[in-house]
Amino acid sequence: MPEAVVRGFRHFSLIWNQLSMKPYKIIASLIGLVASTAPVYSNGIYFASPEGAGNGSGDSWTNAFAAKNIADILENREKGDVVYLLEGTYTGTTVRPIEGIDIIGGFPSTAKGSDLSGYNPWTYHTIFTSEGKNDTDALIKIEGDPDKTEDLWTIFKGIRFSGCTGSTESSSYSGTAFNCTHANVVMEDCTFENNTSYQGACVVPAQGSRFHALHCVWNGNRNINTTTGGNMMQSVINGRGAAGSDTHVVLEGCVMVNNYIEDPEARETANYGGSISMQDGHTNLCMVNCYADGGDNNAIHQNGGLMRLSNNSTLHFFAFNTFTNYETLASECKGKIISFNGLTPFYMQGNLMITKEGASVNDDNKANNAVFIQGWNSNDMSEITSGGYNSVSGTMFSTYNDNNCTMREQQPSDNWLAAGYTDVFKSNAPIANDGRFYLEPKENYRDVNLSEAIGIYNSFKMPDCFKWANIDLSKDLFGNLRATTTYRGAYDPNAITVDTNSGIITAFSEESIINITARGNGVFSVENSEGAADVFDIAGRRVISVEVCNASDIDLSSYPSGIYFIKIDNKSFKVCK
Repeated sequence: MPEAVVRGFRHFSLIWNQLSMKPYKIIASLIGLVASTAPVYSNGIYFASPEGAGNGSGDSWTNAFAAKNIADILENREKGDVVYLLEGTYTGTTVRPIEGIDIIGGFPSTAKGSDLSGYNPWTYHTIFTSEGKNDTDALIKIEGDPDKTEDLWTIFKGIRFSGCTGSTESSSYSGTAFNCTHANVVMEDCTFENNTSYQGACVVPAQGSRFHALHCVWNGNRNINTTTGGNMMQSVINGRGAAGSDTHVVLEGCVMVNNYIEDPEARETANYGGSISMQDGHTNLCMVNCYADGGDNNAIHQNGGLMRLSNNSTLHFFAFNTFTNYETLASECKGKIISFNGLTPFYMQGNLMITKEGASVNDDNKANNAVFIQGWNSNDMSEITSGGYNSVSGTMFSTYNDNNCTMREQQPSDNWLAAGYTDVFKSNAPIANDGRFYLEPKENYRDVNLSEAIGIYNSFKMPDCFKWANIDLSKDLFGNLRATTTYRGAYDPNAITVDTNSGIITAFSEESIINITARGNGVFSVENSEGAADVFDIAGRRVISVEVCNASDIDLSSYPSGIYFIKIDNKSFKVCK
């Protein structure tokens, strides 16, 4: 049994690039350095593989415990446990893990000892599958306690959910690969591919949950519901809230491609979101730096080819996303990409929402609007595009009564009209990069002053329902630092990959630019910031908390080599010692 370690606040900005670190545990002499108001508890660290190895104790890759069945990994764990998984296939039906554990895959079968340096989930696939044999619920179902007093987070990192099949017998939105209620969940570097939904989509965060997908991919998922005129046709995510149990969904740096409704007749009569639905009230959606492409043969009937968002929510938030190639077939004002219920506030900044064909501001083409706001009764479009730098194909429509669409003429301050696909992206096609995808816009869409854009966002003041996610607009789709003048949309071709060993790491705060410079030997200089700085290791453990002022140092020289995260002013900086 591995020795106990101390765990502090567990939800932090995890990493995107391949790791280069050595594992370690906090020893007793460091316990006094952990300063956290979050619950502190012991945890075990385990290593597992499909077939197991050595004596099967799980204390290293050499002695990995056998876990071909997913239940062997997730069930009978204790809160705070961390399980590392080698590449390979792990099977199960409906598995119900407890809250507060970390499941981390993406390690090569050649890993030895306790070496974690080979982490690369895009190359080494740790696959969770039901092999088409789900029960009536999702493959993974987390049922949290609505009355819990601990702020527990469950983390899935580097897991590939594939070959799950939702039940055709269930009348509820149970989901296919993942479902959670009253739970806090982070999924990072996870892929959902070739899953089959009937009702509820591939992933269903439900009543009272906080769900944060970071750098995840949905590719090739299908919905096989054959109901004509149905509302349960989503293939990606279906958020489900309830009065008194709001659900908050954050998608950051995520990719959605090649997801579809299989039956042609069902697809052509489907309503309320082809891929995503937050149709239930009390569900809030935040999307930042995401790329979603509908591809071909994906047109639904009406109300959001990509997504439908409902009312009775706190906020829907969209910043620096690229959405394109989604279609609806309705004759007028039904939102080819997004259909909003205008009774819920929403914020839009830096987005490219582009249909295949454009429309001029004077074109009364009510069938080609990318965004449709149902029930919006305001003439002030700045309330919708308040962050600026948005490009939205065609025109935005509002409706006051059934079959009565109103087109508002563009004003100079709106900054939302854009042409069609070829005008924005030329002949560029989506480019695959290790299972992830991106789409590059034309040079003239590189017109965003990053400092100004972040200043606008900071003045907006993100509401409490999303503050926990620590959204960072200074990064692009791949987690790279955007250029000073950046592109609209998710991908910045000029983004900077910082050498955290010797370079300067920069982030914009509301009042200044914070610089962290690596001076060598584990010492990091902080400039343009004052206050508390918390340092976390790769497992989310707070190892030190110090007060910094301008040009002061954070000294990690006495700590083991590895990846650390410095959190200052609600900004997270990845450094490598």
